[in-house]
Amino acid sequence: MEKAKKKPILRWILLALLLILAVLLLVNRYTVRQVWCNVFAPTLKLDDSADWAGGRTYEHLAYAEDSDAQYVDLYVPESDEPAPLFVLIHGGGFAFNDAQSRQAQFMYRYFRDHGFACASVNYRLSTEAAYPAATSDVKAAVRFLCQNAEEYGFDPERIAVWGESAGGYLATMVALSAPEAFSDTLCIGETPEERFDMPAFDALVDYYGCIDFVTQRQNFAEEGLVSWLPTVANGWANEVLGDYGSLEELWFRKNFPDWGEAETVEASPLRRAERQENGNPALRSLLVHGDADITVSHLQSVELYEALKANGEDVTLKLVPKCKHADDRLFTDELLSEVADFLWASFES
Repeated sequence: MEKAKKKPILRWILLALLLILAVLLLVNRYTVRQVWCNVFAPTLKLDDSADWAGGRTYEHLAYAEDSDAQYVDLYVPESDEPAPLFVLIHGGGFAFNDAQSRQAQFMYRYFRDHGFACASVNYRLSTEAAYPAATSDVKAAVRFLCQNAEEYGFDPERIAVWGESAGGYLATMVALSAPEAFSDTLCIGETPEERFDMPAFDALVDYYGCIDFVTQRQNFAEEGLVSWLPTVANGWANEVLGDYGSLEELWFRKNFPDWGEAETVEASPLRRAERQENGNPALRSLLVHGDADITVSHLQSVELYEALKANGEDVTLKLVPKCKHADDRLFTDELLSEVADFLWASFES
């Protein structure tokens, strides 16, 4: 009897899905393709072992004193010479997640076993502090780490930064902005009158980060995606938005229609890249993005690639077919080994 009751329900569900698919087919095939790739994306098993015998672990290492959120989880492998530092910045729309997010774990578990000291940075979320707090926090964390590199046993002269989604935005901001920009957060050991030097990064790895909040709203239309799909797909964030229209607007405490040109330029890593603000010609960049992303359009990475390329900078764009936002397939050993090769080449150049 129980099975007989379930079958009609299953049929109705399948019928509803078929009807939705039929409607989408009438809208456009590209939208159907993107929906299909997002719904049926496979997952990888994350090793949930808490033990690591390959080096030293420093958990909840405070880098500033304004908030309990200002800490890093640092992993330093045993090696004959100090390992390079790989700074990891988690995503979550500026409002969710922490230094132990699923994607951050994929990264530090792989790279600490492949010769990198990994610092997963926790920062103040938008529910606690508005723009530019998170960006300033990341820069403070980097200054703190490099100032104390000898104590923790890594090489501050070889440093790279990675971020995904909102973390990709933050990674590009700290790598492409002027060294003195976003220095509001004092790290431990600094004073308002004297701050530690902000190091120049050897490499930037941006995983599907938002690069320009204004063009992001146009990119999906350029792709040919139906306008309502990104809104529906990202409806999970509504619980924290209040009167704001998006997670980015919550972070800025201002809706986009109220933005002026100065704010548009200030908030954009793309604009900073176009004017070569960071003054670091040695920076090498790797941009990774799934082409089925309906949270941050892959055209965001294309725009950054084109801006950096126009400046004559060393930049590589890797668009991964049929991968959604934060897709597990962007964290396979095969792809991460390509990232590792890119980093080692960056340190040697």
